Amino acid sequence: MDVEAIVGGSSLSLVVLAHDGLGMAPLHRLVERGPLQHGDTDVGFRLDPRIFSLVLALRGSSYSDLYSSHRKTLQDTFAPMGSLKLLFTLNDGSERQIDCDVIDAPLPHDARKEWAANVTAVRFRAPDPTLYDPTGKTVTFGLTGGGTGTQVPLEVPLEVGASALDQTVPITYAGNFRSLPWRIRILGPITDPVITNLMTDEKLDFTGTTIGAADYYDIDCRYGQKTVEDASGTNKIADLTDDSDLATFHLAAHPEADGGQNDINVTGSSVDGDTEIYFNYYERYLGI
Repeated sequence: MDVEAIVGGSSLSLVVLAHDGLGMAPLHRLVERGPLQHGDTDVGFRLDPRIFSLVLALRGSSYSDLYSSHRKTLQDTFAPMGSLKLLFTLNDGSERQIDCDVIDAPLPHDARKEWAANVTAVRFRAPDPTLYDPTGKTVTFGLTGGGTGTQVPLEVPLEVGASALDQTVPITYAGNFRSLPWRIRILGPITDPVITNLMTDEKLDFTGTTIGAADYYDIDCRYGQKTVEDASGTNKIADLTDDSDLATFHLAAHPEADGGQNDINVTGSSVDGDTEIYFNYYERYLGI
């Protein structure tokens, strides 16, 4: 397994001797208990932040090389001020990434071999304990054809043509934990756009709203975001109907969705060849 530490636009390959805490995400169960109830009733769970560690090998060709180059580079990478991402490339070539912060990164020196040192138990904390495939996915729709959806790289728009839009596309979600789309962009012109996950029965309903030509609405479903903004950055969350599900809208993983099957339906009227829709998300995983 190859591991890279990414800070900003810089990437550093790490030599990992061992790792701990990257398996199943930590969680706790939610329960209820009545005054006369024996035992309790399980009502679900919540994932907890992940604490994990990597044991790294730090080597230099000389004492000077070890300290002036390798140790300094590692210290710069693990500085607590940066936004750190760790990218794991698994043996089958698949990638898993996690956003985290450094808790501590001791840099002991092995006096017996001054050109080599081991960094033991560098610890990290990930507020979101899930890992994700950093290659994002997009759902695409069309007015013609059999309604088969594909998962393709980001920034691929939907050209819908001149008519009303009403299409359901089956999405087979490969992750094993739900995904909250980080951006759904509806680019006008379109009137009364509605996006529905038929499996979860959750919807984003803009009935009564017209998005003009060259304008767009960006919807961010991630926790801590939950925003709707137009092209000028104006808050448009009030344009959602009261029964919309911005707080919970997600792609479901198996077993919530059998086999990860999510059927996404998009409707709208008064569209033309300039109308485009982007549905951007990451496949998320409970561990590696």
